[in-house]
Amino acid sequence: MKNKKQGKSYVFSVSVKKGCYRHIKVPEDYTLEELADTILWAFDFDNDHAHAFFMDNKEWSKDDCYFFEDACEYEEDRPTCNYKISEIGLLKGSAFKFLFDFGDNWVFQCKVLRIVDEFNKTAELIKEFGAAPVQYPDYDE
Repeated sequence: MKNKKQGKSYVFSVSVKKGCYRHIKVPEDYTLEELADTILWAFDFDNDHAHAFFMDNKEWSKDDCYFFEDACEYEEDRPTCNYKISEIGLLKGSAFKFLFDFGDNWVFQCKVLRIVDEFNKTAELIKEFGAAPVQYPDYDE
């Protein structure tokens, strides 16, 4: 019999524009920084800019937010690399915003669809709907 690690995984629905979303499953021990990587991977974006999570679902709110470590300006700022998904109190139905690239301001709407009693070692894309936007469109065309 295999010795299987016990734990949970979170299934998120993430949308970036109307008619374009991804469902991803990530292990509970992923950090928010790893969740950011997973979201960007699911939409085929390069992870080449700062990011932030706004857990109260309000962009730029200071009430419950986490920032990419290099974007932390104040001592009380919480870096995404230091917090695991399981530590931040997410429940089924929790909605929050993930902001990527503070210049282009990509806003991803996130929602916890379910928390399952199965541990994944890595993230998994379980559903995709709609074509992902182009991260760097050629505006000259």
